Amino acid sequence: MTVPNQQRSTRKGRTSSAVSSATPPDGLRAQGIRTRNAIVRVARKLLLENGPMEFSQRAVALSAGISVSNLQYYFPTRPAILRAVMAPVIEGYFDALKRALKDNESPRGTIEAILEMSLEDAKDSKNIPLWWHFFSLAATDPECAQMRDEWYDTMTKEFAELIRAVNPKRGAAESAHIAVLLISMVDGMTLHLGTARNKRAYMRGFESTFLSVARSLVWGESLDVEAA
Repeated sequence: MTVPNQQRSTRKGRTSSAVSSATPPDGLRAQGIRTRNAIVRVARKLLLENGPMEFSQRAVALSAGISVSNLQYYFPTRPAILRAVMAPVIEGYFDALKRALKDNESPRGTIEAILEMSLEDAKDSKNIPLWWHFFSLAATDPECAQMRDEWYDTMTKEFAELIRAVNPKRGAAESAHIAVLLISMVDGMTLHLGTARNKRAYMRGFESTFLSVARSLVWGESLDVEAA
């Protein structure tokens, strides 16, 4: 069974709201776009090096060599800067997802590709700290929270549709629940694979176990860790 082209185009459309913060303000000239991009690069570096506690408009402006008022022209608030930092990361994830959808004709092959991609993302030491800081600020900033929720909503719908395509016996609610479980598992993996804990002896074989559990959830097969 293949994923219809019309269904795929609908998926692409659903990603736009989650990454809309990456679009520069209307009317920015070339110099303004360069300044904005420079601010985002500096803000990303500052966030990764110092964490959210020292991530302020004043600190970003100082590192970028501009005034706070100039910074506020592009990003009126601190969460606005953070959203601009995170938008390319989210967009990159959706691009990878779209490639997986395009490169695999069968829903089963697509899910396998996404599971493998999730394992690699969970070990991405470059972007994992950004996610941690983003979730920290999303707990208090409504706009960051909305961006986070839109991303999760989109991913849940994508996975649920693929799960139903692989196993039509599953209902919409059950497929959505399994999708949430898979996403939660991937979130949890970043706390283990993306940190020094990945070197612990008890982590040997963890990735195979993850794939086995994920497959058993999706296909409704018995759990066979050794065969994973």
